[in-house]
This record gives sequence, structure tokens and C-alpha cells, in this order.
Amino acid sequence: MSQISFHTDPGGFPRYQTDDERFIALGVWFSMELRNSPYQCLDLLALVDDVTSGREESGLWEGEAFLAEVTADGVKATNTILSGQSGVYTLDEVRRAAEDYWRFVSAQPHTATDLADWEQTWSRSHPYRGRLF
Repeated sequence: MSQISFHTDPGGFPRYQTDDERFIALGVWFSMELRNSPYQCLDLLALVDDVTSGREESGLWEGEAFLAEVTADGVKATNTILSGQSGVYTLDEVRRAAEDYWRFVSAQPHTATDLADWEQTWSRSHPYRGRLF
């Protein structure tokens, strides 16, 4: 489990909870960029796994409000809209949080087709196939 948890508010929007201020940027990144989208979560899980396993040296997440640089040394997530909101995390911290976020969004009924769609789009098996799903 990570240092952050996720839930849906009464309006159906994803929210995060953490007692550690260091994880606020991560919570905002996930809830703003990944929202309730299993497909976005699959992208992040694959990116982190590709760098962790050495298949890729680095990767970049470019969203509507966040830019995240993923390297073997860690992840730097920066809010491109709200200046000063950023965080630096280990790959393991982001991996654990992304896995928890996957559990959060996978409670929705459409995740099985999102996995198949993701694999068809990228012409490869998702690196988490057999681990979380």
C-alpha cells in the first residue's frame, strides 16, 4: 500500500487522501489526469514498469495539467497550471500509488475492455497482465 488513498466524492469525482504533504502533488496529478480512466492508469502503469524494468531509460507523462518525468532515479511531477505544485517520488512510491489507483478505477465495470483496447493500441501485452489483472 502507498502513502495515499483514493475514493470517489458524492459527485462521482476521484479524490485522494494523505497525511503526508509530500504526496499532495501525486494525489492531484492522479485525480486530475487519470480521473476515472482505466486507460490513463494503464498508460502510467506501463510507463513506470518500462522504466523500472529497464525496457526504457526514461519516459514523459504529458497531461492537461501535469508533466511528469520518469527515470530510474525517480519521478518528478509538476503541475503546469498551478506554479509551485510539484513533487519528487521514487519509482517504487509511484508504482505502489499507481497500483492502488488501478484498484480504485478497476472497480468500475469497463476496465476489461480498456485493457484489451490498450493492448491493441500499443500492439503489445500490458506489462501488468497477470499481476493486477
